[in-house]
Amino acid sequence: MAKKRKAASQATPEDPDELEFEDDGDCQEEAEDEEEVIDAEEEDHNEGEEEEGPKMIWRPGIDSLEDGEQLDVEPGTYDMLHRAQVEWPCLSVDVIRDDLGASRSSFPMTAYVVAGSQATRAEDNRLYVMKWHKLYKTAKDGREDEEDEESDNEESEDEHEAALESKASPHPGGVNRVRAMPQAGHIVATWADTGKLHMWNLDAHRKALDKGDKAPHSVKPIFTSEFHKDEGFAMDFSPNEAGRFLSGSNDSQIHLWAPVPGGWTVEAEQPFKGHKSSVEDVQWKKLGNSAQSTFASCSADGSLKVWDIREKDRKKASINMPDAHGGSDVNVLSWSPIVGELIVTGADDGGFKIWDTRHVAAGPMANFLWHRQPVTSVDWHPSDETVLAVASADDSVSLWDMAVEDDAPGREVPPGADHFPPQLLFLHQGQKEPKELRWHPQLSSVCIVTAASGFNIFKTCNI
Repeated sequence: MAKKRKAASQATPEDPDELEFEDDGDCQEEAEDEEEVIDAEEEDHNEGEEEEGPKMIWRPGIDSLEDGEQLDVEPGTYDMLHRAQVEWPCLSVDVIRDDLGASRSSFPMTAYVVAGSQATRAEDNRLYVMKWHKLYKTAKDGREDEEDEESDNEESEDEHEAALESKASPHPGGVNRVRAMPQAGHIVATWADTGKLHMWNLDAHRKALDKGDKAPHSVKPIFTSEFHKDEGFAMDFSPNEAGRFLSGSNDSQIHLWAPVPGGWTVEAEQPFKGHKSSVEDVQWKKLGNSAQSTFASCSADGSLKVWDIREKDRKKASINMPDAHGGSDVNVLSWSPIVGELIVTGADDGGFKIWDTRHVAAGPMANFLWHRQPVTSVDWHPSDETVLAVASADDSVSLWDMAVEDDAPGREVPPGADHFPPQLLFLHQGQKEPKELRWHPQLSSVCIVTAASGFNIFKTCNI
């Protein structure tokens, strides 16, 4: 049976100078960046008056607002939606795994994340370790949920406010990308716009969030690499071997890092050199055959490559797709954590494709050219093998289910609905310039997005 598809969006605070967490308690109050086009003058119509015809569904990148029009959210589209901001925008965010439970679905929720800033002045950049907690379900959303009905004596969820606690440390230069080690979340890697890669031990900051203590004002990296000839964005910790690490940069090379006592050995004299332009993303294979020794990379040269670190010739990829997206730069990729041979890639043309690495000659399994601006991030759902998320520079994040089929072809739909394919489960809007998204591996179907306008953490009604 096809999953129900709904689309919604929320406005994001515009003031980046305040450290705050906002609870979207009343979805209907947020009308600036919401979903259905309505005329502002019609809002004051009598309650008993019937609306004439279905409302038009907003199509991002196609429709434009006329004077007096605004976007309206459909109540009940989010189970949870909270927004946070720090002093400066962050290009990258990652989840710090915790010991609160492997698969949590009850409210309120708690998430630990790490992010790095892109400040106006280099000396103002920060590395943020954050605890987002008291994340209750979105209230006043127009739904009646019997499971949420408690005794009259219980405190209303409307009175709860989500909380953001943050411990910051100065960072040398802007942070292009940040990654936390899966096996030890307090070990964090950063790609700086200075061309250096740093490893940090943020254990004191992580513990200070729970104890309410002060964290060290400034910490020094436990390891720094200057082997790359240019800055970059691509890096990844191995999910299968603690400390093993990859870095790729604008110099078109990929370096393998091996953990050793006191730091890492960077195999800079033997880089992987198959790309002809900047390496945009790298990721270790998460599951399946040879996962410990296999990784994938994508590049501004338009290629997608799969490598085996046991291969002595580091110019030779085990799989090479030189024109993966029809000449467009390939910006991001993600290996499936459930079906180990699948990769999703996102490109500058706004498209994303799914590849089966066992049958690359057959072409992509799925090919969606739906977003109107470059894809900036992709991520597979951690427990649903057919669901993935895509962030785009068109100010939207789309959630997809590849198993969904149109179960009612030819049915009458509202104006604009034919723009949305059946596989598109949800369209999240309201953030300006989304940069990176991550499914939380321990919070059921919870997605985290960082954008130029701040952070969103949300759970939709239909996943």
